[in-house]
Amino acid sequence: MSAPLPAADAAPPTRTELHCLVALLVIAALLRLGVICWKPELLVEDRDLYWGIANRLVAGDGFSHPDLRHPTAYRPPLYPLLLSVIVLVGGGSKTLAVVQIGLSVATVWLTWRLARKFGGKSNALLAAALVVFNPLLIQSTALAMTETLCAFLLMGLLLSRFVPTSRTRWLVGALVGLAALCRPTVWAFVALASVVTVAGWLKLRSSGSHRAVREVVREWWPIVVACGLTIAPWVIRNWMIFGQPIVTTTHGGYTLLLGNNNQAYAAEIAHPTDTSWDSREFQHVWEIVFWELGVESWDEVRRDEVMSASARGWIGRHPREFAESCWLRVRRFWNIFPGGADAGSLPKFARWGVAVFFAIELLAAAIGLWRLRRDEWAMWWPLVLLVLSFALVHVVYWSNLRMRAPVEPVLALLAARGLVPNRAAEIRTKATELI
Repeated sequence: MSAPLPAADAAPPTRTELHCLVALLVIAALLRLGVICWKPELLVEDRDLYWGIANRLVAGDGFSHPDLRHPTAYRPPLYPLLLSVIVLVGGGSKTLAVVQIGLSVATVWLTWRLARKFGGKSNALLAAALVVFNPLLIQSTALAMTETLCAFLLMGLLLSRFVPTSRTRWLVGALVGLAALCRPTVWAFVALASVVTVAGWLKLRSSGSHRAVREVVREWWPIVVACGLTIAPWVIRNWMIFGQPIVTTTHGGYTLLLGNNNQAYAAEIAHPTDTSWDSREFQHVWEIVFWELGVESWDEVRRDEVMSASARGWIGRHPREFAESCWLRVRRFWNIFPGGADAGSLPKFARWGVAVFFAIELLAAAIGLWRLRRDEWAMWWPLVLLVLSFALVHVVYWSNLRMRAPVEPVLALLAARGLVPNRAAEIRTKATELI
């Protein structure tokens, strides 16, 4: 990201605006509590083994596989660490429900606060409302998964960018590291943001603005150092255990291969059916492959390499099928209808309600993106780049609607910009032109 920018905040919130905000925060908590009470078993369900890893941590076995008991880097560490704290203090799914609801409500507030940094109170309340009623974010609160925590961290990161102090730069770096330890997809955003920033730095350098170049370096080094210090324990631990400084996880090869193989292509594109592809047979086949290759279950690095190489080989041999698979993943990422096992329990009118909400939100976000003026890009480009980075990663890797959840608050900001013109910013621009 570029150096933090002093944002032109809107006028202080009125009493009416604050009352509306408080009402939205209460509604957000009640909606999420309602979903959790409707399906309390979801918070106990351990789809990605986060609860299992947390229990092993509390038992003193370290970050290890809950069933096989060997050290693992298959999942990012931050969410299991959060769950381990809950287990350590004697909490369970009820405590997690409180934490998840708290994170969700805080995300609503951060969205409102960030929208106000862009100069419009009407935009801010609308953006917050879109997050409050977002079906994907509501559902994520009821799952023991990373979406809720990641959305909170990303909104905190984006808001921190607009507070230009030396302390905040360290906070920005720490939040980048924490978000990446929660959801490795964040590294794609870091890479793209770094490219944009370096390009700007080179442009300044070529123009002879040495003072500006020094300013960029001064702004950046605390962010880089803080991010490095935040992820260092995970990287060092993996280096000591696996012999490699793994920054992300050992899950990437599986995720890449899951969407790029003959079975998935046949079931989802060549000969699709009304039922979604069941990947359990695929996993069983690969366990046989690993057994034949002599790759043990504890050798996650080798498994990751084999699966990644197999996926790349399939892509190289099947360019047309790969292109079709990419298009399928794009449609899934930007899907407006709920899918997967959870969608089956929803009545038809609820599924259509979700589709209408997302259709309006995405259309409004596209309008908001189109409405952005050149003078606004300095503030908006990290948000746009964040959504783009998540979307690009899931063009190649396995994708579904849930992968979009962490960037839904950013889409809400863009949608609010599209639905409510930023009159305050326009007035400031016109006033500047007249001077």
